[in-house]
Amino acid sequence: MADAIKVFGPYAAVFAALVTGLVLGLQARIGRRAQLQERKQELFASAYEASIQYAEMAYAVRRRRADAAVEERVRLSEQLREIQSRLTWHEAWVRFEAPEVGAAYDELVARTRTVAGQSMKDAWLSPPGADDTAMVIPTSVIDLRALADVRERYMAAVEAHLRPRGRARRLFPRPRRAMPPPPVPAPPAGGTTPGGPVGGSP
Repeated sequence: MADAIKVFGPYAAVFAALVTGLVLGLQARIGRRAQLQERKQELFASAYEASIQYAEMAYAVRRRRADAAVEERVRLSEQLREIQSRLTWHEAWVRFEAPEVGAAYDELVARTRTVAGQSMKDAWLSPPGADDTAMVIPTSVIDLRALADVRERYMAAVEAHLRPRGRARRLFPRPRRAMPPPPVPAPPAGGTTPGGPVGGSP
């Protein structure tokens, strides 16, 4: 035993340093993966929010003020323009982060622009609400139920992408470029929410 200690003793510190380095390296990789997952979650949630904001513009146009037609056209046009910009930005970046999620998001955006865009066009061609009762908009006027299935498919694609696929994959993720997304386009100074061109054209 004494001979073994003499032989291997000098290497004990080296071995301990190697073990410590491996542990720290593993912890760093796990931490980087957690940060990547968090960043992706924020990106996917922001992309979904942009699609919801576009759809909600159909209600905003219906509820525009009747006593300030010019101001309302400008305000709603700016909001819609900014939302259009955010949708385009998210389409590109989600596709870069996860092609399978990007495909589902492209489908969601295309359907949203078709369904909600038509509702917005109809809303612009209709007179603005003149009283409180006009604020209650039934599905016979604006019907967004056709978006339910594409929204579900997008959320399912996000969940499948973010769900861990085995312990080995979680502990030893494949390295990828650390590249933060570009900043989301800032909302216009005069608008309260994002927006785009008048008429709701896709």
